[in-house]
Amino acid sequence: MSVKIDMNSPIFQEDFFNLQKNEQLSLLKSIKKIKALTWSQIYSDKGLHWEAILSKQTSSGERLYSFRFSQKYRATAQRQGDFLRLLTLHVDHDSAY
Repeated sequence: MSVKIDMNSPIFQEDFFNLQKNEQLSLLKSIKKIKALTWSQIYSDKGLHWEAILSKQTSSGERLYSFRFSQKYRATAQRQGDFLRLLTLHVDHDSAY
């Protein structure tokens, strides 16, 4: 089943529009890649460096994840069924955790 992308978080959108153009393009390229993968491929993809964030969770207790979309940036996301909900972008790797 294909992964559906949700980029509607106001925080994500603010972060995205504050990125430099080359970083925006990098993120869009990663999102396009994710859209073509299955969930198990996403979890094991070496380029995305998909990781569970063990120190944080949603208010409803769901797990949060982080993935790399450029040498400089990581994104945080949550999986809800078939949806990958993009939440925030981080220049500092540690700030995603």
